Amino acid sequence: MNGPALRDIHLPPAHWWPPAPGWWLLAALLLLAAIGVAWWLRRMARGKPARAALREIDALEAAHARDGNTTHLADGASRLMRRVARRVAPDVAAQTGAAWNAFVRSHAPDETTRHALDALGSERFRARPMLDAPDLLAALRAWCRNALRARASTPFHGKGGANANTREARAPKARGDETSVQYTPQKPAP
Repeated sequence: MNGPALRDIHLPPAHWWPPAPGWWLLAALLLLAAIGVAWWLRRMARGKPARAALREIDALEAAHARDGNTTHLADGASRLMRRVARRVAPDVAAQTGAAWNAFVRSHAPDETTRHALDALGSERFRARPMLDAPDLLAALRAWCRNALRARASTPFHGKGGANANTREARAPKARGDETSVQYTPQKPAP
């Protein structure tokens, strides 16, 4: 033996914390991927009503091209507008006359859309509606896109709106008043 006696090298035990830089990078990538997937799913869910409305307009267009019946076109377009209105502002969907026309006009993006939808309102109940189908369908597409986009950008539906009928708004005021108020649960707005 030449020289002093050396002891073996003793390595400290490997600890799991702090992780190596590669694990930090992997965690950051997974977090970014999760945020991206959540954003994409939310975006797809937000656009789902508009895509369904546009598919229904396409079906109305195909049915009109097949049979040329403007009565069915006017009826289908009117029902679709009411369904979109019920989704955008449930309190307005049941209104008629000036209130309904004001709502329709407020979501029409331009004057040609307003004109075509006014023609739908005046011609719908005639025995043989005189409607320009291509103009009506284009106006209906523009109106549905604009109305559903406005709803997607305002999550609280303005004053009152869908949030006005919450449990707190209908809760009884006094202790003995529980029997006079009937709570009917509603589906939350998506």
